[in-house]
Parts: sequence; C-alpha cells; structure tokens
Amino acid sequence: MAVAERHGREIEALRDEIRKHEEKLRKFERLRRDLEETQSHLEAKIQDLHSIYEVSTAIAGTLDTEELFRIIPERVMKALRLNDFCILLYQADTGNLVCRASAGMPSSVPPDFTIGRGEGTSWRVFESGEAVYIPDVRATPDFRYYNGERPEVRSFMSVPLLSKGKAVGILNVNHPEPHAFDGESLATMRVLATYIAIAVENAELFHFVKALADKDSLTLLHNHGAFHTRLKVELERAARYGRSLSVIMLDLDGFKEINDTHGHIVGDRILMLTAGVLCAHLRKSDVAARYGGDEFAVILPETDLAATSAIAGRIAAGISQVRLDTRDGGTISCTASIGYAACLPASTERDTILGVADRLMYESKRRGRGGILGEQL
Repeated sequence: MAVAERHGREIEALRDEIRKHEEKLRKFERLRRDLEETQSHLEAKIQDLHSIYEVSTAIAGTLDTEELFRIIPERVMKALRLNDFCILLYQADTGNLVCRASAGMPSSVPPDFTIGRGEGTSWRVFESGEAVYIPDVRATPDFRYYNGERPEVRSFMSVPLLSKGKAVGILNVNHPEPHAFDGESLATMRVLATYIAIAVENAELFHFVKALADKDSLTLLHNHGAFHTRLKVELERAARYGRSLSVIMLDLDGFKEINDTHGHIVGDRILMLTAGVLCAHLRKSDVAARYGGDEFAVILPETDLAATSAIAGRIAAGISQVRLDTRDGGTISCTASIGYAACLPASTERDTILGVADRLMYESKRRGRGGILGEQL
C-alpha cells in the first residue's frame, strides 16, 4: 500500500512537471508569435519609412507645380500603395477646394472637381486644420461621398496640408472596405501631408519668383528676355500645328519730349497707362511686353492679318485717348507708331516676323505720328 501511494505521488509529480512544461511551451509559443508580429510590424514600419524617404526625395527637388502634381500619383502614392486618393488645394479667388492630383476617381468625377465652402467632412478638415479618420463612412451623416459620385467608399482619411500652421489644402484617402486604415496609417498620412505642403509652397514660391523675374518692374508686362522666350515657343507651336501667328511692335511718339519736359515720373505714368491699354485690348493667350524704353511688343497666337489689323487699330485708338493731367493744369496725350506682321500657317518666313514688324514700326514713325503699317508673310 505504501508502495502504491509512493508511485501515485511520483506519477502526480510527473504530471505536474508535464503541465509546467506544457505551460512553458505555450508561453514560448505566444512569445514567438509576439516576436514574429513585432518583427513583421517593424518591417512594415521600416518599409513605410523607406517609402516616406522616397516620397520626400521625389517631391523635394520639384519646383514646377504641374510637374509636382504629375509625379505625386505616379511615384509618391505608388510608393505608399495608395491607389485611391485626391489632393485638393484652396483657391482664394473662388473660395473652393480644387482637385490638383488624384487616382482611383471614376470618370464621372471631373479631374478638377471642387468642394465648396461648408461641404462635408473635407471642408471641415480644411477649416479646422485637424485630420479625420472615419473607419466606416456609413456611420457619418455629413459624409458626402464626393457629391454622390463615390457610393463605394467605406473607409476615409482626410489630412490637412499645413504650411506655417495654415491649411492650404487637404489630402483625402479612400478605401472600399470598412476599417481599412488604422491610427498608424493616419500618422503616416500626416507626415506625407507635411512633405506635400512644403513641396507645394516651395513650387508656388519658385513660380512667383520666376514670374517676377520675367516681368518688367514698372509695367508688369513681360520683359525683353521673356518676350523672346515666348516668341520662340509660339513660333514652334505655329509651325508644328500649322497655325497663323502675328506680332505687333509699337513705339510711343514724342516720349523723349515728355520725359524732358515733365520728368521721368510722368513718363513712367505714361508707360503704365500704355501697358493698361494693351492689357485692355488683348486676350489671355496674347503676350504683351515692354520691349525696351518706350517700345512695346505683342504676340498674337492664331491670329491672321485682318484680325491683327483690327487689334492694332484698337490699341492705337486706346493710346491716343490716354490723358494725363499735369501740375500746371495742362494735359499730356500721346500717340503710338505701330508696325505688325502676320504669317500664314504655311509661311516659310515666320522666323523673320519680329524683324518685319520692327521695320514697319520705324517706317510708320518715319511717315508721321500715329501711323500703322502691316505686312503678310
């Protein structure tokens, strides 16, 4: 009996050891799984950091706004495995958020669609400057589904693009499955939004500085160098597509006498008024420049001889109607001598167009003030 009891105790002790060993094995297995999950998570985070690095490299050196919004879908979002997104920037003149880059949008949504003041979650994010993650948009009454065009969207993230603490736009990311994102996804989008906002600010600042460099500081028309750059572009475009092109050159009559008599400040005002006349009679596609001193030049894309003649006449009439009162109670007025040239789509002499217009301008001035001469190439 004593032997049996001893054997029973030994068997029970062995069972306890087995149970303890099994528990250790279970703890080890849980630890192994935790380590594998941690490793997988770290590898994913490392990949995200690498993607963010690629993103920052791709956009940091891009100073052209259009190029920036071209590469964001192609390189930036692809690196982050985001196939359904849109970037909207605020337009002060319209008061709307306007889409500048997107992917995954259906054809029914225009590429430059807008979100108006107070519309849905997107505007709330822009106005508040606070990011929003909605695990399932069906539980959010104010979600607009992009004006009803995206009923399949379930998960949604919207992050403000902040520049110097001020929202300049938003980044929206969509997914057709609920709970597709997590808190760390939102953190990644915050980092991405910061890079995009900085890149947009740098590109717009570069564009602004470049635009100023191309402008005449007094009249804010294109300067001599910018005019020649644009003329080269328009000549190439006219040749490539077989279109008409015209150039107008004009010189203010008696401008030296105005400067000598009334001073350069008055002369500058005459130049600014002349620039105003040009802008009033030209289209957005036309290019007006202060060519030098009191000479101005205009490029008229897709404009034939007859239309150019009419435009030159209106410009001449507008300049002749300019009146500037002087301190002594007098009034200053002036006229312009104008020369213009137009080339036909098939013209082989289009490269001489500026020289011809310039020659006709001086011939017009030689014949008398306020004259207009034109020629077909």
